[in-house]
Amino acid sequence: MDLKKRFLYFFIGITLGVIAVIFMTNERNKNRPEEERISFPYGPDARTLKSIRVKKHRVFSEQAKEALHIHNIDSIRIEYLLHKSDVDFSESITDRTIPCQTYQLNGNLKDMEVSMRIERCDSTATFEKITVKKK
Repeated sequence: MDLKKRFLYFFIGITLGVIAVIFMTNERNKNRPEEERISFPYGPDARTLKSIRVKKHRVFSEQAKEALHIHNIDSIRIEYLLHKSDVDFSESITDRTIPCQTYQLNGNLKDMEVSMRIERCDSTATFEKITVKKK
């Protein structure tokens, strides 16, 4: 078999495999909660944000509750920030030898810059500090 036919068969196989994977993940993700969906968060920011989003319990400190109340930030905006924020790893405590890691998230809403300090443990995500700056 010459090299052209090998490449042709290879690309046909890759194409069929990709189509099968896309079809299976779309079928698996229909009508499922986020923690059961198949996703491919490759970057460290995406993996960290997803690990915070899927925690069953979210706890807010008094300071965080007050900041959310003052700036009218609701759960929908928090969810948006947990999808679109950047994780500042230089300001985060990511030591795996301790049971909980602390992450600094920086995100933008329409008219605000929001910084959140979140402690991620096994079953909870604690919003320790939320700082909001108007643009």
